[in-house]
Amino acid sequence: MNRLYAYLYDDFLTDSSYQRVLANVETRCSALGIQGRVSRLAIFRSPKEIVEGLVHDGAQNIVVVGNDTTLQKVMWFLPDLPVTVGYIPLCKPSDIAGLLGIPVGEAACETLAARRVETVDIGRINERYFLTEVLLRDARATVDVDGRFRIGPSQAGTISIRNLGGVTSNGLAMSNAKDGWLELAIQPSVEEESPSRFSFFKKKAAIAEETKMLLQNGSIQSREPIDALVDGHVLNGFSFSLSILPDKLKIISGRNKHLEPVEQGLVE
Repeated sequence: MNRLYAYLYDDFLTDSSYQRVLANVETRCSALGIQGRVSRLAIFRSPKEIVEGLVHDGAQNIVVVGNDTTLQKVMWFLPDLPVTVGYIPLCKPSDIAGLLGIPVGEAACETLAARRVETVDIGRINERYFLTEVLLRDARATVDVDGRFRIGPSQAGTISIRNLGGVTSNGLAMSNAKDGWLELAIQPSVEEESPSRFSFFKKKAAIAEETKMLLQNGSIQSREPIDALVDGHVLNGFSFSLSILPDKLKIISGRNKHLEPVEQGLVE
C-alpha cells in the first residue's frame, strides 16, 4: 500500500447504504495509484490520536472521507501536522467541497490524484483552529478589532468571524481564506410592529445590513456566557481570543475552486 496516503472515514459510512460508493472510491484510488491505509473515526477514539498515529506511520496526505462535518471534526488540530489534506465528499453537507472545487462522490478521486495543492489561512479562537467561521447568534457581545476599537450590535444580533466563511447564493466564499485577514460581520436584528394591536401581526423587519471589516487579532467579550459555533462545534464562555495564521494549511483543491469573495472593499 502507498504509505504516503491515509484515508480517514467518518463513522456514519459504516451504514450499508454507503458500501457501494466506498467500494467504488477504493477501486478508483487504487487504479490511480493513491491507495493507502484506512482508519475510521469512532465515538470512543480521539480523532487527533488517530491522525497522529497515521502521520507517525509515514502518512503525508490525510484524506478525509465523508462530508463537510467530517472535515470540521479534524480541522481543530490538522493545521499543526506536517501533512497535506485531501477531501472526498460523499454526501451533504458539501459546501466546503464546492468552494474547493471538489465534486461529490467517486469523481473526487480524480481531483485528489491531480493534487493541486492550495495553501490557505487558518483562524484561531482561543487554542482551537477553524477553517470556516465563528458564529454567534443573538449575541450581546463586543469584538475588539486589532486593539484599535470595539464594536458590536446595539441589541442582540449575529456576529460572524469568517476565514473561508459561508457560501453565497452564487456558490462563492463569503470571505477570502488567502488574504491574511479574518472578516468580521455584524448583523443586528431589527423588529418592527405593525399598527395592529394584535401580537400575531408583529413581524420581523428585513434583517439590517451587515457591517463588515477586517482584523488579524482581537477578542470577543460578553457580560454573560455565550455560545460560539466554531466550524460547527460549540464553545461556551465569556471571552474568546481571535487570530489569523496565514498560509497555515495545505489542502488539495479542484480546478474550478471558488475561494474569492463576491464583495471587496472591506475596511482594514
